[in-house]
Amino acid sequence: MGFYDLEIHSTVSIGENIVEEMAHMAKKLGLNGIGIVSYFPDIIEIPKLEEIDIVSCVMLKPSSAGELNQLARKSRKKAEVLLVHGGEYEINRAACENPLIDVLCHPELGRKDSGLDHICMKAAHDNNVAVQINFREILESYKRNRIYVFSSIKKNIKLCQKYAVPIVTCSSAVTKWGMRSGRELAAIAYLMGLDLGKAIETASTLPETIVSKNRDRLSGKIWEGIELED
Repeated sequence: MGFYDLEIHSTVSIGENIVEEMAHMAKKLGLNGIGIVSYFPDIIEIPKLEEIDIVSCVMLKPSSAGELNQLARKSRKKAEVLLVHGGEYEINRAACENPLIDVLCHPELGRKDSGLDHICMKAAHDNNVAVQINFREILESYKRNRIYVFSSIKKNIKLCQKYAVPIVTCSSAVTKWGMRSGRELAAIAYLMGLDLGKAIETASTLPETIVSKNRDRLSGKIWEGIELED
């Protein structure tokens, strides 16, 4: 079993450390792979390193559902993992309804509710879109806002369990000091309400499966029966 963190920010995006420094820290933490994030359209080639599996992750930050669908088609063939910056309900729902999306990040961001409902969850299940537990959001929240974050994440976990929607836990680190080991990420998921086995899966088998399946699909340039044009 390997541990994967699918949202790591280096100087490629909004982070403070270069990819090699993040990879070195990941190795020390016992991670097998990390997702280095770039934001569409500023997608650059992520260096591959022998010491750890580097995953090319593209974050979409659309202003509308229509824009999300357009960006997803344009960036899918360039990303090993396709992430969506969640928070707005319209964006959350559109991400759940789009089979090209892999992970909806922090759907509760900036809200006083969880940002998801049964409509989103049914769509996420049908399209195999994972919902993220974001460690940095928990870490940086405080006072009353932290109460909203905790309750919203717990509610979303219950919804995911009810509708059999996959969950992944990520550090969303912007410095090497913000990174966490796989077991620490699993511990966060456990504290948020998952049983221990399922919590470990959110930082191991589930993200690793997303990466593996996408690499297989991208190698043939075919996505769920759709041929991606250059």
